[in-house]
Amino acid sequence: MKATKTKLTYAVIIAIGLLIGYVAPRLPMLLKPAYQEADYSAHFQNTNSKVVMYGTASCSFCKKTRAYFDKNKVAFTDLDVEKSPAAAARHAELGGEGVPVIIIGKRMIRGYQPEVFAEALQAMEKTQTAAK
Repeated sequence: MKATKTKLTYAVIIAIGLLIGYVAPRLPMLLKPAYQEADYSAHFQNTNSKVVMYGTASCSFCKKTRAYFDKNKVAFTDLDVEKSPAAAARHAELGGEGVPVIIIGKRMIRGYQPEVFAEALQAMEKTQTAAK
């Protein structure tokens, strides 16, 4: 009986440790807002394009983001921060912190977040419709 309690105690301690080890590094990202809103008009090379992605060719999340935009027929400007020094400088101005960094209208989104992309695209559409 005592051996079973001891084993169970160790199992609980290990489970709590693993949970803390998993959550702790992700906590800052979980506490950040899904996007930042500001005037990002300087990042749009083409005035018709309202979606810009800073990424790399090898990034799996960048590939998923491109696939999302292609599937949903979203026209976007794809800037590779490894191949273009100008794109790397613009990416650094946004704070860097990895790729992809997506700007949709007035929202900057870090990482692959399809729900946030959809919300930002809808907000941008409403803004454009109201402006007409």
